Amino acid sequence: MGIEENKNTVKRYIEEILNDLDYSRAGELLSDDFFGESGLIKGIESHKKNFEEQRKGIPDIHNRLQEMIAEGDKVVAISSVSGTDTAGMLGNAPTNKPFDIKVIVVYTLKNGKIVKGEPLTDILGGCQQLGITPVIN
Repeated sequence: MGIEENKNTVKRYIEEILNDLDYSRAGELLSDDFFGESGLIKGIESHKKNFEEQRKGIPDIHNRLQEMIAEGDKVVAISSVSGTDTAGMLGNAPTNKPFDIKVIVVYTLKNGKIVKGEPLTDILGGCQQLGITPVIN
């Protein structure tokens, strides 16, 4: 697949899967052996479970794609992710406060499907907005 097709796949993934939690076309966008979050997510079902759980704690989460950079089989997506902490984050009690953070994800695609997604998230910025301290084990 070409660069524009790969960028379109990532854009659809962000809108259809991350924002809408519509897994009806997950097989078109994600490889069966999808690997993400440094191995915390393995496969489409694991992906679905992870993001459904995330949505329980942040029911209004929304990913606004700001820019994409692509070369070869890689697409880098720069987004702003916002939501409201209603369940508690990082071992803290719920704040019911909104947050808006930057997230950069490097996606790897193969045969038109996303096989890997590695995010870099501004966790500290989110914690500052929520007035919490991350609990590190």
